[in-house]
Amino acid sequence: MHLVVTAHTPDGHLSYQRSSPEAALEKADELAADGHEWIVITDITGRHYQPGEFDDLFVHPGQ
Repeated sequence: MHLVVTAHTPDGHLSYQRSSPEAALEKADELAADGHEWIVITDITGRHYQPGEFDDLFVHPGQ
């Protein structure tokens, strides 16, 4: 699986590639903890997900 985690910062965008949903969500949480805003996870089809939505759909569905 190919996922890109992106955060917008005053200096531009930060993007990180991850290969699993769990790793992508972990990176999104790290970026949020560092104070970054507008964090999204993008899948291979180009769809953007907010971290909470991504968690509900791909990491912990049905919880």
